[in-house]
Amino acid sequence: MTDGQHGDRGPAGRAEQGPGRRQVLRYGAATAGALGVAALPDAAPAVAAGRRPGRSVAVLGAGVGGLTAAHELAERGFQVTVYERKALGGKARSIPVPGTGTGGRRDLPGEHGHRGVFGFYHNLPDTLRRIPYPGNAHGVHDNLTSVPWIAFARDDGRADLPIPTTPFEGRTLDVDALRRMLVGAVQQLFHLPLHEAAFFARQLAILMTSSRERAFGQWEHIKWLDFLAVEGKSAEYAKLFGGGAQVIQALKPEDASSRTCGQGVEAILFSLLQRGTDGPSNRIFNGPTSEAWIDPWARHLRGLGVRFAMDHTVDALELSGGRITAARAATPAGPVRIEADWFVAAVPAERARALWSAPIRAADRRLAGMDRLRTTWSHGIQYFLRRPVPVVQGHVAYIDSPWSLVSISQSQFWRSDFPRTWGDGQARDSFSVVVSDWDAPGALYGKPAKQCTRQEIAAEVWAQMKAALEDTGRTYLPDDVLHSWFLDPAVSGTGGPEPANDEPYLLNDAGSWEHRPDAATAIPNLFLAADYVRTYSNVDFTSMETANEAGRRAANALLGAAGSGADRVRLFAGYRPPEFEAAKLLDATRYRLGLPHILDTPWPLP
Repeated sequence: MTDGQHGDRGPAGRAEQGPGRRQVLRYGAATAGALGVAALPDAAPAVAAGRRPGRSVAVLGAGVGGLTAAHELAERGFQVTVYERKALGGKARSIPVPGTGTGGRRDLPGEHGHRGVFGFYHNLPDTLRRIPYPGNAHGVHDNLTSVPWIAFARDDGRADLPIPTTPFEGRTLDVDALRRMLVGAVQQLFHLPLHEAAFFARQLAILMTSSRERAFGQWEHIKWLDFLAVEGKSAEYAKLFGGGAQVIQALKPEDASSRTCGQGVEAILFSLLQRGTDGPSNRIFNGPTSEAWIDPWARHLRGLGVRFAMDHTVDALELSGGRITAARAATPAGPVRIEADWFVAAVPAERARALWSAPIRAADRRLAGMDRLRTTWSHGIQYFLRRPVPVVQGHVAYIDSPWSLVSISQSQFWRSDFPRTWGDGQARDSFSVVVSDWDAPGALYGKPAKQCTRQEIAAEVWAQMKAALEDTGRTYLPDDVLHSWFLDPAVSGTGGPEPANDEPYLLNDAGSWEHRPDAATAIPNLFLAADYVRTYSNVDFTSMETANEAGRRAANALLGAAGSGADRVRLFAGYRPPEFEAAKLLDATRYRLGLPHILDTPWPLP
């Protein structure tokens, strides 16, 4: 194995505020090509040139949050420049494997990991519908394709458990799939003590009927494993409910808050039931993420007049008179000074903290709380295969894998013919895997991923997947199928004394909510648009959805500060099952009286 050598209103989702008549102001169409250059020349004079008073915006970071803010503000007539150190799209982008494309084909498409656009996402799909794509009636949104299954694979000889993620249809539920689902369910349930299953059901019912006051006042501060009382339970209970493979990558059960985990479980359950969803409960793009989404988005933004300044690493903000007067950035040509009327910091938490100087922290003491936010490793490796592997038509979660793996044979959902489009013509499938636990010893070498070389990581992940998939009597991953592999380049130095991660994920650990800032800061021309920003519409764990919502909230806050008469950006409220409203009202009263949740009573011993 070798490392890389080779705009409509969507269905469902309540709007927090009506959109009214959108005022889309497109200006400078004749010069859009010139404004869309890859990098800006010469330092401060060029960066600040041509500013319209009160309308210039510097967006610092081109991840999903930054691009969302740029999109909304450009539509409303602001003069936006986006500054980015690496590539457009942030963690959502694709990463071509250099030098692997031959014969006119494109380089093999690497990713940070598998993608998933869940049905309970509403803000992100709204943006996708407003990005034009040739031949698509609903823009980039039409590049989403349904993922019919998710399977739970075990390495102890039990059959895997496939679960349908779409309503039963002839194309998703054949006789073999039904047989596998029933056999897997029986084998899973018979290995779990009945009283433990009942306890988990009660705990989930408590979360789903808790008031907002209790969710943030109590469950936010209790770790998920503690809430589930994993200690003393069977190993099977701990694997199924407390740990195992993580479909939501940055939620670590041992650290994450019960509120956030419960929120995620509830959203997934209602999505599977098609309650309050934007569409199918699980979707991915029908091609590499950048080709299907990020590149068309950048073209659209350029058409709106957005400028992109690449290779700009923002390293400082200047504060004077209570306002940000400039940002400073390092570029290959030397340092530059970025001037604008408004600044949107859309860099990740670990980079944003470095921008908060002592004067900035004094001006907004909430920003200092970000020092207590933690990050985690959750990164992908792609295996390019010589022939497709028939694992499942969807994601596979490896419950027993030491490194908490989740995979998907993603190219089965792609529109283009793989060997004719990418690589050297010999690779026919892209098998994408996310490694969510980099600190647990592996099964093959007995070392954590951080202590393994890149070659060892590739071999270890492959072995862990084979152990789960091949115990069922099928040979899904024979070694001769492997063409090459590609590990996320954000991870470096593994196997050495100083493993590093250039793009970690925010960790939603217990109590972290109180350290997360809102999109608007106490500095009147500084706004925040990243996944660490507090989001209220739907979910708040690290995801493309929360980054998109944060960008929308930053744009709204800026519009308010600028006194703009443009319509505010639409925000979507999460689904609230009407059946639970009475229980939540009762619980709000009990919480104010200092009483526990009505279901939170001592659990009888088995």
